[in-house]
Amino acid sequence: MIKIIQIIIKWMPIILFILLLMIDRDNNIHVMSYITLLLSYTVVLVSRILYAKKEWHSDPKTSKISSDKNIQKMSDFLEKMDGLSEEE
Repeated sequence: MIKIIQIIIKWMPIILFILLLMIDRDNNIHVMSYITLLLSYTVVLVSRILYAKKEWHSDPKTSKISSDKNIQKMSDFLEKMDGLSEEE
């Protein structure tokens, strides 16, 4: 069941685009259903981003790096990550 939901979430942008092309804009039920589906997908995406952010800060490896004020560019971050992976 979880696998099916993950597949649906993965393909949801394409599904929403196809529905947008096929929707009857004069039918209020179709319009409200599309808007509800779009908003629910947006909530899922935002919750996944917030969960990933929470996990990022709770991971011991990345929390050390995220609090480092010397990192100014992405290359600095990648060097720190490579340094951590070499230590292990």
